[in-house]
Amino acid sequence: MKGKQVKTLLRDIVAANSNLPIQAEVISLEDDTCSVKLASGLELNDIRLKATIGSDDNYFLARPKEGSKVLLLSITGDLDDLAVIKIDEIENFEFASNGLKILIDSEDGKVKIGNDETNLKKIFQMNVDLLKMFKVFTPSGASGTALPDVVVKINEFETEFKKLLK
Repeated sequence: MKGKQVKTLLRDIVAANSNLPIQAEVISLEDDTCSVKLASGLELNDIRLKATIGSDDNYFLARPKEGSKVLLLSITGDLDDLAVIKIDEIENFEFASNGLKILIDSEDGKVKIGNDETNLKKIFQMNVDLLKMFKVFTPSGASGTALPDVVVKINEFETEFKKLLK
């Protein structure tokens, strides 16, 4: 048996496809696809950013930066069935599973964490709003709002979490 025959038999046994990755440059991004340019100058559209096609509710999606290099692979070997399998520079990535959603965005340096009912930024904002108007009962009646030095600290807290959260 010759080497080529052995390779063919092994590929058949493990159901492997001999497609090799294709290097390309990202020229534009759409929702969960991108357009790329191959080294030959050929431009291809509708390249999947999710390697598998599945539920819209559960996914991991990494978006490359425009102009960055990516590796593509086709399960079928056809150019119209390409998916990104490696990204050199990530713009952002999203994770979604059973209502939980996380977005990490390197463009603005912010994170969004939430579920179908609320998100972390909203919870922090509700806390700030509560602290700004917080009052307690005293022997002489309701207290006033927070003292100026406390308001300064509340505002600093609000400024800081808004730098991080979307």
